[in-house]
Order: sequence, then structure tokens, then C-alpha cells
Amino acid sequence: MSGSGGQAVTGYVSKSFLKFPASYTNDADFESRLTAEGFPESYKAKLRSLHAQYPKWVFRAQHTNLDWKTAIKEESQAGKTLVHTNSLSSWKSTVDGAYNWDSSTWIGYDGSTWVTASEDIVKYYMDPRNFLDETNVFQFMTHTYDSNKHTAEGLKTMVKGSFLSGESAGGSSNQGNTDSSSGGGTAIGPGGATGPGEAINPGAGAGSETDSGKASLEGPPQASITPKNLPIAMEYGPGASLTGPSSSSTTGTVSGSSAFVNMIMNAAAQSGVNPYVLAAMIIQEQGSSGTGKSITGTESGYEGYYNFFNIEAYQSGNMTAVQRGLWWASQSGNYERPWNSPEKSILGGAFYYGNNYVKVGQDTFYLKKFNVQGSNLYKHQYMTNVQGAASEGAVYSKAYNSDMKQTELEFKIPVYNNMPENACSQPTGDGNPNNKLSGLSVEGFAMTPTFSRDTLEYNLIVDSGVSSINVYATALSSLASVKGTGTIALSSGNNDIRVAVTAQNGSAREYVLHVVRQNNGPTYSSGAGTGTSSGSGGNTSSGSGGNTSSGPGSNTGPGVSKPSGTDNAGTPGGSNVSIAPDGSTNISVQASTGVIAQGPGTDIKVTEAATSSPQQTQAPAAGQSSANASANAKGDINGDGKINSLDVLKLQRYLLGLESISEKGKLAADLNGDGKVNSQDLLLLQKKILGL
Repeated sequence: MSGSGGQAVTGYVSKSFLKFPASYTNDADFESRLTAEGFPESYKAKLRSLHAQYPKWVFRAQHTNLDWKTAIKEESQAGKTLVHTNSLSSWKSTVDGAYNWDSSTWIGYDGSTWVTASEDIVKYYMDPRNFLDETNVFQFMTHTYDSNKHTAEGLKTMVKGSFLSGESAGGSSNQGNTDSSSGGGTAIGPGGATGPGEAINPGAGAGSETDSGKASLEGPPQASITPKNLPIAMEYGPGASLTGPSSSSTTGTVSGSSAFVNMIMNAAAQSGVNPYVLAAMIIQEQGSSGTGKSITGTESGYEGYYNFFNIEAYQSGNMTAVQRGLWWASQSGNYERPWNSPEKSILGGAFYYGNNYVKVGQDTFYLKKFNVQGSNLYKHQYMTNVQGAASEGAVYSKAYNSDMKQTELEFKIPVYNNMPENACSQPTGDGNPNNKLSGLSVEGFAMTPTFSRDTLEYNLIVDSGVSSINVYATALSSLASVKGTGTIALSSGNNDIRVAVTAQNGSAREYVLHVVRQNNGPTYSSGAGTGTSSGSGGNTSSGSGGNTSSGPGSNTGPGVSKPSGTDNAGTPGGSNVSIAPDGSTNISVQASTGVIAQGPGTDIKVTEAATSSPQQTQAPAAGQSSANASANAKGDINGDGKINSLDVLKLQRYLLGLESISEKGKLAADLNGDGKVNSQDLLLLQKKILGL
């Protein structure tokens, strides 16, 4: 290796830190078992490696019969699966309810510490192929207790170095004795925060905090609490009320021992839950040093009560998650409550988990987090932390020393339909993800539909004499960049103008403006489309010759071709209604927000805003029956009985070739009765709506 200055450095390391992968020799029996189980080819390479190391291990394929994309979508709903707020931005979701686009911040669940996990990180942790190694595969091991396999000696090996290797200060006394680890615990979230020194990487070693303050990519496993204060239903789990035991007894006998190992073995024997699993869950919840506040016995107002598994612990009203969990533990009821001693909490929690999870098919760490079996799909999930299953599985693997791993162990590994060919990779991108516009407009013209940051396509018809337009756009986030704006030259016919917004994290969003040049189209209108529109509002378009703009008046911008003979006027602070009729006189219009731009030979009268102008009526065109006229009155193109901007939009899209209209709609669209549907009818329809 190289040291400072590039100088070669040599040294020594204990062989105990070295591990060489076992070489797999083709095993016909093993290959036939893999085929019989129905494992996809993408699973087999890693399973072969595990078989080479541990030939007695048995791998069962759990065919969920669920579509992969559907399962990912369900588990990625806002609030269902969470990550710490300090995670990389690519780990955090921007779906509705997960991200505030206005402030470019993520919405917290169970406080501000935990936010919705992105679909990409959910894919990574739900893809079993990412965890087929000798440590992480333990999240697929079943949780049923087997007295022949699960021994006190094995449990001692697992918990060595953690607080569970010692004794409770008060043993199993009902006098509310505190646990010996009573230091200042950290706050619990959905998946909470572990105590100092607890930094178990799902797969290897200890996690850490980076210099930037962000949790490392493999960060520590977190406690598992399902929050209640969510905008969507979060059924069951710790944090949701169950109506009672699902089956079996919920009362037992305490051992009287003060040693945690003895308490856990006693709980396993009575609840039917693997003791190694119980220990892994406790360490996950309270940290290897046991500094979680739920087990000190000294929490103000709940002195003498314990909740080792953080059951029913979620933020509620003025109660913190710890307080809510301890309140529930202090109540008289099933599962050995009140939990006024460490052993009663461990025994009662084991009954709770055994009856409500293990015995209903959620009998692996993976299924405890991602419930992809049974009739309660994607619900009744014990934890919200996306890393929970991998974290607990890594802790669980410590229960098995090298000799124990050479015994026959069985793993139940989920398989989905239509999975990607290769395992889903872990996202590593960072940076602000906001790639939306706060405004988009064309100077002198009004787009259809009205600008909205979530609408990606717009239409605009301009006169054939308009050779270029000015496009303005503003990003919602100051950290994003925008391309495709400015002076855009137009070619004849159709033009697609693309405005790209690139977020700080590199994700891009494209807005498209479909512009058509044609005869008798709209010409430049002072004040229309000036600057950019903000929020979900923007330019309110009524199309050619009658453009309503939200921006203030302005002069012709550079590169905008303005036909001669058009005189533009603006009203300070208001929008303009502009028409350029040919040879029309004595036109009256209600102009509540502006004035009328007049063409040659036009005498225009402006009516005050409070004055209503009767809408122009049209007689049925020649050959059109009165029945048709009533079914689709002139201008009512969509046949909804109203004449409004929706009809303008439909006609514009028809003229652009983007949409078809019915025969009745065409009769209604032929406002001038010449038997054709063209831009002249569009102009008349816009005037009709404006009351011209």
C-alpha cells in the first residue's frame, strides 16, 4: 500500500481478519434443489457461494406471486417506509406527501427526524439478491423457537459485548427497578435512534458519521416504531393498536433470574419465538449499550416501567414516542402488563411479537418489515425504517459462531414476478432534487393551458408573420439550472420548444411548448406573457386576439416579431385584453383588468368592469338542425352545455393535430358557418367568451 508521498508501506495483519471465498465445485444435487425451488438465475451465483462455505444450509424460495413493480410502489408510499433525514437525497422520496416543493424540504414523519424513503432505496433493501451473504442472509431465517438449536450458550455468544450479556439491576422484581444502563438515551423515531456505541452496519462493522454530518451509507440500524401522525393509514405494528392477541396465551411465568440471557431464554420457551431473534430486536431498539430511554425505569412520570421492544411507542399529541410506549407498558392488560420489571417487559414483548407476527406468517426479519405474504399485504409491518430488516439480520448473525454455521440452517428467501435482470443498486446521489419551474411564459402571447409547475406541455398558435418569440422561465429552486429559454426562432408550421430544468442532484425535468405558425394567428400583445408566472397560476390564455395575461404590460422584447399596424397599450398593474379585428367597428367588451388594443379603422368602446356584456349568439349554420344546435350550441365544442376556456383548449388542440373532436363538436366549432373549422373560428370563439 502507499503512504504519504506515495512511498510504499508494508505491515502485518492477523490472519483472523483475512477471509478467502470458498471455491464452488459443481454440486448436481444442490443445483437440482435450486431449480426445484424455482430460484431465478440472478439468485443462483450468490447462493452457490454460500453453499460452498456452508454446504448444510438449506435455501427455500418464497414465491410471493407479487409483481415486483407493484410491491415497490406500495412500499414507497408517503410515510410507509422511512429513512433518516440526514440520509443522501437519493434515499429520500419526492412523491406527493413526502416533499415540499415550495420550500425544497422533506416532510417529517413522527417528528422531523424521519422522512419517506425513495423508491430507489426501497428497491435496494427489498431486493433479496443484495443480501445473500453470510451475514445479511440471516434476515431470511425463520423466527420459530427450536430448543435443539437455540441454546443459552448460543445466546451468550450472540450478546457478548452488549448490555444483554449482564444482569438487570433489579432482576425480575415487580418493584420497578431500573436497568443498569441508565445513561442518557437518544430519542426514538420510526426506527428511532440507537444508543451511543451502537453502530452496526447491515453486513459489516461499525457505522459512523461523516465529516458533513450525514449518516454514512451503511449507517447504524435504527429502532422500529410506526408513527401514528401520518396523512395515510398505517395499519398495525408497534404504534398501532391491535384488538387483542391473535392466538395462543399471553400470560407466562417469570424466571426470577436477574441475568438477561436467562430472561430471554425463558421468554423464548413460553412464546415460541427464537431467543436469538428476541435479543437482536432488543439490541436494535435499545442499542448495544442499552442506553434507550424506554428501559431505564427512570423516565419522568413513568418511573418503574419498561418497554424493551418499544411496542406501541409512537409520538402522539404532547407525548413523545418513549412516553407513549411507557404509558402503554404501564397499563393493566394482556401481554403481562403492566411491565414494571425488565423481565415482564421482555416476556410480554415476546408474546406480543410471537402471537401477532411469527404465528401469522411474518416469521423472518424481512417479512416483519416488508409484509409480502398473506392477506394483509403491505400492512401490519413492525417497523418503518427501510434498513430495519437488514440491520436486525446482521445482529442476529452474531448468534452463530463458525461451528454453529456449519450446522443445517434454513433460510426462506422471497422471489417476485417480473424482477429486473440484475440486483437493484444502492443509490448514491446527493443534492437538492427540486427540478420544477415556478414560472413559464412567452412574451406577448398566452399559452394554453394556464401554467402549472406540474403541467409539462403547452400549446401556442401565432401568426405566420411572427418569426421568433421570447421564452421566459424561472426555476422553483435557486439551486436548479434552466436551459432552452430566450429568443427562439420559429420555422414554418409546428415548432417544439423544450425548456429543461436540472436540479442540483442532476435530475432533469422537461417542459415542452408546442408552437404553430399559421395565417390569421395571434400577433404580439403588449403585456401578455411578460416575465414568468409563479406557483400553480400563470398565464390565463383565451387564445388568439384576446389574450389575458397575469404579467404587467411591457414593450416588444428583442427578437419578437410584431406585425405593423398594431398599437399596444397597457394598464399599470393589470392584465390586458387585446384584439386586432379587421374592419370591425363599435365593438363593446367587458374589460375588468385592462384596455383594448385597436387595429386600423376600429372604433372600440370599453365598458366598465361592473357592466355585463351580453354574449354574442350565433344562429345555427346552414344545414344544421335546431336539435344539433341545442345539443352542441355554437362554441360548446365539448358538449358540456357551457362555453368556456375548455372549449378553446379543445379547439386549439384540434387545430394542432393533438386531439380529435366529434362531428357535433365540429358543427359547434364552425362559428362563422363557412363549413370549415380553422383559426378564424378560434378567434370568434375567444371573442365570444370575452363577450365581444
